[in-house]
Amino acid sequence: MKLLYWKWNSFMGRGVEQAFQKKRIAYDTFFYVLRDWEKDDVFEDQLEEKLSKGSYDVVFSINYTPLITKVCADHNIPYISWIYDSPLHIRDLEWMKHAVNHIFLFDRGQVEYYETLGIHTTHLPLAASPDVFAPAIRRDEAYSSEVSLVGQLYQSEYFYYTKPLTAYDRGFLEGVVNSQMQVYGGYFLGDVVTDSLLEKLNQSYEKASSGKVQIKKRELEYLLAQEITARERYLALQLLSKRYAVSLYSGNRDDRLQQVKQKSYVDYETQMPLVFANSRVNLNISLKSIRTGIPLRVLDVLACGGFLISNMQAELPEYFKIGEELVVYQDLEELVWLCGYYLEHEDERRQIAANGRERILKDFRFEDRVEQLLEPLHV
Repeated sequence: MKLLYWKWNSFMGRGVEQAFQKKRIAYDTFFYVLRDWEKDDVFEDQLEEKLSKGSYDVVFSINYTPLITKVCADHNIPYISWIYDSPLHIRDLEWMKHAVNHIFLFDRGQVEYYETLGIHTTHLPLAASPDVFAPAIRRDEAYSSEVSLVGQLYQSEYFYYTKPLTAYDRGFLEGVVNSQMQVYGGYFLGDVVTDSLLEKLNQSYEKASSGKVQIKKRELEYLLAQEITARERYLALQLLSKRYAVSLYSGNRDDRLQQVKQKSYVDYETQMPLVFANSRVNLNISLKSIRTGIPLRVLDVLACGGFLISNMQAELPEYFKIGEELVVYQDLEELVWLCGYYLEHEDERRQIAANGRERILKDFRFEDRVEQLLEPLHV
């Protein structure tokens, strides 16, 4: 079997490629950075040329693009994609239904959602490799902190989209946001965003924009998820920074967080491991559109030997021993308390971090995931 691996500037890319090499899977790479994941004639032409000239049995990518499905369909070649985004930012889902696809999602909740749309996907947790990060890890005071968060602040367009609405509808959406913020380990936005709600909101948008603006279910869900995440991350950082030294590594800034050390974006392989290894407490505050799954951030922190406190995700207790390999919080009050407790109990904190790294080595290896990815092809 020979595989064509479409590469771009993705997370997990090096880990996947190392796994191909360890498993002695014959593969070629095709590097191209898409600007539009649903329309790029140059990309399609180059992939067509690759498949026409090479003898490939399968095409693989991290994350999914319908452009590959189109070309693979013409050649009747299977296309395997492993998705770490949630939700997947594809507007037209029709190509996901094609028989050449073997789509793997880390979020079981998303698998269940796509099944309701007639799209078959397979649940497969993500992976992490300490070997990928090890060359970058060292003691470095420039990256040391009591508490750190690596991630976006998700400054959403929520208030832009709620401004044209009636006071009742604005209040309803605000109630949804506040309610979902209180629920850890559970996701109900999909149940609340009904066709009747969308019809009401789009009546307001049509009136305000002379028919130019409409919003769809997936768009509204993601808008709400962004806003909820933005509020939770802001509140967590604000509360924690009043008690501890907190650092934020992000491409965003928030001038309200005056006591937080707001630093710039960090490179995934060369700088991010330094943050995780030199922070006494690392935070994971999941994007709310991740319904049940374990975000890549969780695995990356543990692979770097970092101590992690995460919000509860439904799949976390299925794969980790909570309180022994990582710590979870059920509300922001508990998060503040947990940070204080583990900052004072260094031995316990270090042991949990060591246990978490061992769990990654045991159950989250890229080599094992690659075998599972190729299994539908009976390789």
